[in-house]
Amino acid sequence: MGKRAFDVTRFRRLVADLSIGKRLPDAVYLHVDALPFGPPDLQVEVQQALTAASVTGPWNVIKLAHVDGRVSFLWYPRFFEEAFPALANSTAIDLDTGRVSVRTYQEDNAPILHRKETLLPSGHASISAAVAVTAAAEAAGLFERPTEIGRRRAWEDRLARLGFRVEGHRLIGTVGHASSETIHRHRTALTRYALSTPMQALWRHGFLDGEHSIFDYGCGRGDDLRALIGRGLDATGWDPHFAPDQQRRQADVVNLGFVLNVIEDTSERRDALLGAWALTRRVLAIGVLIGGRSAFERFRLFRDGVLTARGTFQKYYAPAELRDYVESCLQREPIALAPGIVFVFRDDADEQAFLARRSSSRVPVSALPAASLSERPPRERRERLPRPRTPSKWETHADLADAFWQRCLDLGRTPEVEEFERAAELRSALGVPATVFRRLAQERGTEEIDRRAKARRDDILVFLALNLFERRRSVSSLPDGVRRDLRAFFGSFQTAQTEAQRLLFSAGRTDVIREACEFAAAAGLGYLDAGHSLQLHSAMANELPSVLRVYLGCAARLYGDVETADVVKVHVESGKLTLMTYDDFEGKAIPELIERVKINLRRQQIDFFEYGTAESPSQPLYLKSRLVRPGFPFYEEQVAFDRALAGVDGLDLSGFGPSKEMLTKVLAAARREIDGYVLR
Repeated sequence: MGKRAFDVTRFRRLVADLSIGKRLPDAVYLHVDALPFGPPDLQVEVQQALTAASVTGPWNVIKLAHVDGRVSFLWYPRFFEEAFPALANSTAIDLDTGRVSVRTYQEDNAPILHRKETLLPSGHASISAAVAVTAAAEAAGLFERPTEIGRRRAWEDRLARLGFRVEGHRLIGTVGHASSETIHRHRTALTRYALSTPMQALWRHGFLDGEHSIFDYGCGRGDDLRALIGRGLDATGWDPHFAPDQQRRQADVVNLGFVLNVIEDTSERRDALLGAWALTRRVLAIGVLIGGRSAFERFRLFRDGVLTARGTFQKYYAPAELRDYVESCLQREPIALAPGIVFVFRDDADEQAFLARRSSSRVPVSALPAASLSERPPRERRERLPRPRTPSKWETHADLADAFWQRCLDLGRTPEVEEFERAAELRSALGVPATVFRRLAQERGTEEIDRRAKARRDDILVFLALNLFERRRSVSSLPDGVRRDLRAFFGSFQTAQTEAQRLLFSAGRTDVIREACEFAAAAGLGYLDAGHSLQLHSAMANELPSVLRVYLGCAARLYGDVETADVVKVHVESGKLTLMTYDDFEGKAIPELIERVKINLRRQQIDFFEYGTAESPSQPLYLKSRLVRPGFPFYEEQVAFDRALAGVDGLDLSGFGPSKEMLTKVLAAARREIDGYVLR
């Protein structure tokens, strides 16, 4: 077909002046019933675009994209029947080029339309029902993360997680004003499609390995239990509303996830904590909501907590308040795992063993060299008849030698008898451990074992430094392995303690932090931003120099594991740390910021900032490849994408880079578009 020349500038002016419809930064949406209420000139433009695009199928919504000069004709088959209708197909025309594109959407994950009343003309018969369901959804907090609800699966998952379903134009589960007698505590047991946050922390740290019994105290609808039992784990639970007849029994691991939040009576809340603790043999995981962190529920004050729009009481905690409350009730020091998630260990030895594991670095593993024989000088041999050669003991027991050497690498030193399960076999076949170690070190070299020894020595110093920082009473119950490390690497506990104290103090010195950040960046661990901050993906945090690991460990006392965020930002000068979480960091070339957490180490203060709302729009992350390294998912594609994006004329990626709207505008002007990890 021939290209019709549209006046794109005129089109943009007409859309900019439009006073009806649902206006977004880059486009205006109108229902077809609203189009006659628009300017006549715009109606003419739409009709001409409809003809030029050769739209033959049904449509009922028009998208006027004034930023990139496109008109799209959208078909929502159940626009009036459903509160949040799904898009079936679209036909779009680029007014500048005349190019037409047609898309059909899979029903199971089609785009979902929210706030549809804004597309309708004033006085339309369907507005009142649409306005009512939108108000209910807002009150329930369903729109608080707009970037996460655009598709059917995500939208239905959010509805389920917040305990709702939609029937026609009714949001089932909405409750009005509630008194203390009508607080529906059981409604807070949300349906989840993954493990809850405290259960995820237990899994991450190896407590859901099949070796521990598990009890879920306040299990709600039992989603966690079904997932655990489905994997063959020994898991049971109890809930006063959903599983009141189940027996409360002791277990190695007890989960008290988001139970304390929903109990409005303070004495009853304390009883619940003590009740869960009474069932705990090894570790209790506690999860609560953190105040100021989440806008998932709109709330109002109710006693010392809040009352949500569904009539469910919620007590929001500050991180320090949670720590102090748990310690005052249980007389044990909790360990922060994430904001609002703490572990409490029954035994000092288990607590110290956990802390020691947690402070261990990840040393890249080199391939294990095969067993080899010592080189011998060549010599002349008399010609003689061949005879069977008797293999040496090292050849005969090569697998034993390999296993012993691997254990040496794991520990960074010669294992003691208790630390190598084949010690008796080793002594009988090859000799005492010290002799075997010297032989293997001579054959295989000491570079790798020296590297492992230094890493293990640093781990011990980080572990002791953080114990000093937190002043943990359980420090007298060091694990046996740590005691052996102390003897091997330091000679005595006091020597190690002195070095750890120096390390802890050095974490407060700006010059030391700057030097460590420069060293990390040079080693490929993140990006040094003009000497002001080191930024890196959190997966690399435990590979940082020991002083920076102590720096992060001090922040963990307030926040928990920094790895629960995506990006770590170490401020060189100010004694602060920023942790950032993005919408699908691994899966998107330009992920958008969801949450920023600022931790002031000098003041021991933590602040949460949310993004993705009308008040705080999402912030795109540009040049993501600087924060990761080879081996990270889609690393090569990300590098190529960043290089291509940096080459777009008129796109300034300095500082935080352009807003999402500006990026869209510049790419449209350059006739480029983002498709996954490709810039077309």
